[in-house]
Amino acid sequence: MMTGAPIKLTQADAADVADLYNRCSDYFLLQDGAAPTLDDARELFSDVPPEKSAHNQAVLGWKGPGGLYAIAAILRDYPRDGTWYLGFMIVDAAQRGRGVGRSIYSTVESWAAARGATEIRLAVLEANEAAERFWRSLGFIEYRRVGPDTFKMRSHRRIELSRRLSGATVEGSNK
Repeated sequence: MMTGAPIKLTQADAADVADLYNRCSDYFLLQDGAAPTLDDARELFSDVPPEKSAHNQAVLGWKGPGGLYAIAAILRDYPRDGTWYLGFMIVDAAQRGRGVGRSIYSTVESWAAARGATEIRLAVLEANEAAERFWRSLGFIEYRRVGPDTFKMRSHRRIELSRRLSGATVEGSNK
């Protein structure tokens, strides 16, 4: 299993991100109905809610002998202070099912907690049942469903999930 310390990625890494996206085209075909592009990779570094700046987001990457094999983009203090939003996390298809995703998420959670996060939120496409199972297995609980929203050629409802890092219950949850 490949894991280790992440590196901070920048717009200059967009070509490496695009290469990883191409190896993970199954996700983009599910979400968008189209293969990923270099523009999709560039957008990772700037796609934040209007009330936030790209400076509030960290894009972390993990590299191995074959190049970039995982990325995670996390937004600080969104939608409120202490809540960090994991806007995107993807692992190379060749590395899936080996514990890499769990290890990457554990690193992201520790990294965010060390910087003040008390809760992590994320959204998963209803159509992405494997991802939903993965996040729920890590202790994430559903707090609402939203959408449908359009992603290129496809529309999806999203399941918003949350995990309190302090062990407290999440506002709006049924736990």
